Amino acid sequence: MKETSSQLLSGRSECQDCVNTLIEKAQHRVYIIGQDLEAELYNHRGIYDHLTGMATQNRKTDIRLIAHDTRVATSNGHYLILLAQKLPTFAQIRITSDPDHRKFSENWLIVDDDAFMRLRNPFQYEGNFDIDNRLDCRSLTDDFIDIWEASQQDQNSRRLSL
Repeated sequence: MKETSSQLLSGRSECQDCVNTLIEKAQHRVYIIGQDLEAELYNHRGIYDHLTGMATQNRKTDIRLIAHDTRVATSNGHYLILLAQKLPTFAQIRITSDPDHRKFSENWLIVDDDAFMRLRNPFQYEGNFDIDNRLDCRSLTDDFIDIWEASQQDQNSRRLSL
């Protein structure tokens, strides 16, 4: 039986480094769920550039973002909002609507089929990540999809065409 290679995260800097490492590793799929698209972790030009490049080079790219609220991210010019507006075929944002899902207080970043970061206490930047764990990644992906299917399209981040 394979031992897990999960590593603990503690502190904003470690979490930011982890996000950057996982996003740079991404080849076709990135799923993120959290409170408000956590600007401290995800609002960076390098992340935007990598995801944009991934989407323009691979037509099977799938970027899905779930948040409880995107109003602050939208008003502050978050790069993930810009990405979803620029490339809506590849990047979509949804808002939790199910009361049970609105209680979700973790932050997950799931990359491809084998890497993830799970912050069980995102306000304290505490959690773990793994870059080679298909089994746990599959379980998180299944849970993410369940939440995704019960969520609704985010109206705050839609680009208005005139």
